[in-house]
Amino acid sequence: MKNVVRKICFVLALATLGLFFAKDCQAQMYDYERMSSAFVNMLDAATNYLADNFEVINTNKAKVGEPLPKGELYSYKGINPEGFASMVGKEFAKKTGITIKFVSQGKDKLGPRSGYNKPDKWEAEQLKKFTKIQYPKGVGYGEVELVSDYNMVYRYIYPLYIDHKCLQCHGDPKRSPTGDGKDITGFPMENFKLGELSGAISLTFPIE
Repeated sequence: MKNVVRKICFVLALATLGLFFAKDCQAQMYDYERMSSAFVNMLDAATNYLADNFEVINTNKAKVGEPLPKGELYSYKGINPEGFASMVGKEFAKKTGITIKFVSQGKDKLGPRSGYNKPDKWEAEQLKKFTKIQYPKGVGYGEVELVSDYNMVYRYIYPLYIDHKCLQCHGDPKRSPTGDGKDITGFPMENFKLGELSGAISLTFPIE
C-alpha cells in the first residue's frame, strides 16, 4: 500500500512539475512575442516616418513640417525606407544577436530588390499564408523553431501592405519620375496596387 501511495505521490509531483514548466514556458513564449512585436512595430514606425518625409530628404532646403520649397533641386540622397530598415537591422543584430529585416518576394517577374531581403523557406511560407483571404490583415505570427539539437529560436513575422506613400517607388511604372519605368532610386517599379502585400518584417530571437 505504501508503495502505491509513493508511486501516486511521485506521479503527482511529476505532473505538478510538468505543469509548472509548461506554464513557465508559455509565459516565456508570450514575452518573446511581446518583445518581437515591439521591435517590429518600432522599426515599422521609423521606416514610415522616413517614407513620410522622403520628398523632404531629397529636396534641397526642405524642412520637416513645412511645405516643400518651390524651384529647388530634387535629387536622391541615397537613403530609402527599405535600405534604412536593412541598415538598422544589421546594426541591431551586431549589438543584440537578434535578427530583424525586411523580406519580400517582389512581384511577378521582379524579385526582391536586394538579395538580403530574399525570404528563407519559413518566411516564404508565412508570406504565402498572409496572402490568403481568411488571414486577418495586419496580424503578425510567431513560433519556436528548432535550429539544432540544442538551439532554438523564436521567429516572428509581421505583414506589410502597400499604402499611398509606397506607390511613389513601388507603384505603376508608367508614373516613373525618370520616364523609364524606374523609381528615383534606380530600381524598376513593381506595379504594386494599394493594399497589396508587399512583404514583411521578420525577426529571429535566440532562446537562451
